[in-house]
Parts: sequence; C-alpha cells; structure tokens
Amino acid sequence: MKLERKDIYFVIGVSVVYCSLSAGFSLVSVILPDKITMVNPIEYGSLNIKEIGGHFIWGAVAAVVTLRVRYILLGGLLAVLIDSDHLVGLLHIEGIPRMSHSITFAIIATVVLMLVFSRRDYRLGTIVGTSVLTHISYDIFDGPYGFPILTPFVNTIIQLPRIDWMVFEIAAIVIIGVSSFVIAKKEAIQKSIQ
Repeated sequence: MKLERKDIYFVIGVSVVYCSLSAGFSLVSVILPDKITMVNPIEYGSLNIKEIGGHFIWGAVAAVVTLRVRYILLGGLLAVLIDSDHLVGLLHIEGIPRMSHSITFAIIATVVLMLVFSRRDYRLGTIVGTSVLTHISYDIFDGPYGFPILTPFVNTIIQLPRIDWMVFEIAAIVIIGVSSFVIAKKEAIQKSIQ
C-alpha cells in the first residue's frame, strides 16, 4: 500500500469533479417544489473540524477493505465533499436541503466519475456510490438528522433512527468489500492468463 504521484493527481481530480457535481446538483433544488429558505451552514456551525474529521474517518474506514491508499483517501474525501450541497445555504436562497444526500446523486456521481476517469475502474464507482452511505452514517451518528433520500422524485426529508448509522456504515463496508474481492479475483485470473 503506497501512494504514487499519479495516485495524488487521481485523488485530486476525482475530488474536484465530485465536489462540483455535489454543488451543481444542489442548485437544481432551486427549481423544485417543496423548497424552503436555507440556513447558512457556517452560521449554523455545521462546518467544523469535528464534522469534517468524522466524515473523513467514516469514509476512509469503509474504504480500507480495498487495501489501496488512493481509494482509502477518496473514501474519506468524498464523504466530506458531499457537503458541497450546502452551497444553496451559503447563497441564502430557497431550495431543498442536503440534495446530494440522495440515491439519485449517488447514481449520477458514480456514472459521471466513471465516464470521466475510467469506465473499468469499478473500485472508483463503488467508492463514489458508497460515499453517500458513509456520509449519512456519520450524520446519523452525530445527531438526529433527516435526509431527502428520494429527491428529486420525493422532496420530503426522511428521518432515520439513530441506530441506523451502523446499518449505513456496514452496508458501505460490505459493498466495497465484495466489490474489491470480485475485482481482485478477476485481476488475478487475467494475470494468470497472460
């Protein structure tokens, strides 16, 4: 497990595109029904070291099963950068809170990032898709939160029980673990054929 220069460029590139997607996706909320005036996350105190560190740790822990530093870093960074959807709150306009905390965003981000960076990098796709799970897991662990999981189709905030933080984190670990195992097995078979 070592980090090379190309890995650093990859992590930075993926992070920038993911952050842009999350911010852009949140701006869609200004045209959706059921919007509310957003609270500035800085004034509310939701952007702090504890929050950033917690999200990073939750994402990185889930990604450890890849046994690859680039994906462990991405797991942590993407779990933090999903909060770019607070852009609407920073602008003090009406919208749907936490738009990127949804299944739709997970699917869009996975497809876009795999198209931009590599269609065959299934570990990347898995890390991107599960970043929503690890992020929500930490949010639930940290306090009582609700999420628009089904937005933009159902723009209602769904409240989740506090114990569900474990369900989301374990689901992310299992998805990444199974995916990594299958990918590693496939790579070993291809190597033995050559």
